[in-house]
Amino acid sequence: MFERFSAQARGVVVDAVAGSGPVTPMELLTALLTSDRGIATEVLTESGVSLDVIHHAGAGSNEGSSNNFDDDAEILKSIGIDLDAVRESLEQSFGEGVLDETPVPDGVDTSRKSRFGFPRSRFEKDSKKVLELSLREALAHKDNRIGAEHILLGILRVADGPTRQALETQVTMSVIRERLEAKMNRAA
Repeated sequence: MFERFSAQARGVVVDAVAGSGPVTPMELLTALLTSDRGIATEVLTESGVSLDVIHHAGAGSNEGSSNNFDDDAEILKSIGIDLDAVRESLEQSFGEGVLDETPVPDGVDTSRKSRFGFPRSRFEKDSKKVLELSLREALAHKDNRIGAEHILLGILRVADGPTRQALETQVTMSVIRERLEAKMNRAA
């Protein structure tokens, strides 16, 4: 159920899916920084992670991306995100057909459009794992809702390659996790 996600966590997923490329852990990390996502953004900023750092680390690596939209929908459904409910909510907020009229950038294969009318989002295997782990992190912290901070904890557990490089610009991922959990404990 998408309602288990906090507004900040929903924003992270929606922003990550909005791009035309595959949804990678780097896309999720980028979405954590494009808007204020509470303590997740705060800890990343304090740890030296910025959009410039992400860009420099080589955001957008397409290795290992999944090409099956139905699998992506099933993974999201397993953590409580119903894509039909997301579409309905967006249409209520922004008008009917808001997703159907999304322009497709040049060079994007439109032969594989999703049922929403734009190129199929492709959740990379590691991104699926991040979302699964965010649910587990919320449960482990005895939280009723999945927040942006839980998504960051999932990213920290999965990150490698460019994502790890972006995260470890100034401190290690274990330091980021310690900072995040300390702030989560204070907020509880």
